[in-house]
Amino acid sequence: MKKFLNRLGMTVLTAAMLTLPITGCGGSSDTGAAGSTSAAGNASSAAAGSETDNDEIVKLRVWGFGYTATSDDCAAVAEAINEITRDEIGVEIELVRSGDGEKLNLALTSGEQLDLVNYHTYSGGLVTLVNNGMATPLEELVEQYGQDAVSAVGEENLAMGKVNGTLYSIPNVTCFANSYGMAVRQDILEELEVDPKTVKTWEEMHDLLVRVKEAHPDMYPVVNSWAGGGMQKTFAFDNLGTGFWDALGILENVHDGSTKVVNMYETDSYREFCEMMYQWKQDGLLMPDVTTSNENNLCSSVGFAAFENNGPLKSQQLSKDWGKEGVVIELVSPFITSDAGGSSFFIPSVSKHPEKAMQLWNLMYKNKEIANLLTNGIEGVHYEYTDDSRSSVRSLEGSTWDSMDWPWPNSSLAAVYEGTDPDIWAQNIEFSDSASVSPALGFRFDNSSVLNEITACNNVIAKYDVGLRWGELDPEEALPKFNEELKAAGLDTIIAEKQAQLDAFLAQ
Repeated sequence: MKKFLNRLGMTVLTAAMLTLPITGCGGSSDTGAAGSTSAAGNASSAAAGSETDNDEIVKLRVWGFGYTATSDDCAAVAEAINEITRDEIGVEIELVRSGDGEKLNLALTSGEQLDLVNYHTYSGGLVTLVNNGMATPLEELVEQYGQDAVSAVGEENLAMGKVNGTLYSIPNVTCFANSYGMAVRQDILEELEVDPKTVKTWEEMHDLLVRVKEAHPDMYPVVNSWAGGGMQKTFAFDNLGTGFWDALGILENVHDGSTKVVNMYETDSYREFCEMMYQWKQDGLLMPDVTTSNENNLCSSVGFAAFENNGPLKSQQLSKDWGKEGVVIELVSPFITSDAGGSSFFIPSVSKHPEKAMQLWNLMYKNKEIANLLTNGIEGVHYEYTDDSRSSVRSLEGSTWDSMDWPWPNSSLAAVYEGTDPDIWAQNIEFSDSASVSPALGFRFDNSSVLNEITACNNVIAKYDVGLRWGELDPEEALPKFNEELKAAGLDTIIAEKQAQLDAFLAQ
């Protein structure tokens, strides 16, 4: 598996080196793929008669992920990209950015023009999109127009974008591994003279939180990770394609390599965490309205710590989000789950120009200027360079462009954010190489045969899970009732179906 991940690393670094700007030779943009053929399945029917003459510009609508970018931001970035894509591939784009899953799903189901769309758990994930007939098969499109994308991510990693053996997506160039723990404010650590590397267990984390409570009684030691009681993982489970915490059938510990699907809510890992959180609640370490707060990034104001994932870029991201320096105390070592690459793009089946959409997508993996526009926005409007080599940027005051690296195809080509190590992508490779890899990597659960059971189980989960994880319910009393109701709702049926699909996947 190290060879598998190192292949990704080498292709990322090679892509980065090949796209460095060359003065006097036509600027920094590279040429896109060329050629024409019809794609399989949805692509061939959508493409028939849809491509235009070579001198006619095709207009594509791209839906990316974001929270704060305005329509004016999107229009400005789109026009800057169009200056490149008109000449390269005969395309102009309209760019939309949203983190609103309901809005995206409405757009997908209402027949709006969409040609390239970012998917995530907020939009139901890739399997749901495929099962609903919304995604275009990519094999022939990638063969003809997507070879730069394949080179950037590594052909082996295309498995992350397959459903039932058919390719529907290409993973973004990113760090596929995560570790987990608690994101904390660096200024408070320094005040208390605590080296975060010395905190290695949940018990030691508890003791630190008690110290924070004593030193800052006006500060909440622990706040939600995002609105509505959001919380990152706290042990190394693989949810095998259902939900995030509401995981109906999991591999309990990626580090041990087991392929047995189990009920997470009956595991020792879940029970022990709920017991710990119930005690933290009694100790006054949790924000009182943590499960109902609509606020994000509370460590920028009233909080000290939040459950978080971790990776080489995390401290930089926390500092941007909080407006003050943050660091993650790692309590769960790195691992890679089955849904690694779970946020990427797909070509909707409603696209009238799938071939042009694939050419555009391919260019996003290859062209350094486009990668920088998508990641950082417009120079002088959203950011400024901090060095003569133009390799580092900082946001300008008042900028509303979400500067994110993970939702875009290849942010390894973009300038890094101020304070980020120049070799961050090499660090990502090293971090991924250190991770345990789920034996189910690339597995996608088809839940179509157990939808009724899933609905019933999710209703039970909504009744108990958040309250248990945030210490509001006594696990000694609530956990047995929780699991009894899950079984009555059909969880064993879901687990049996997931195990059968996983076994078939592993047999391949």
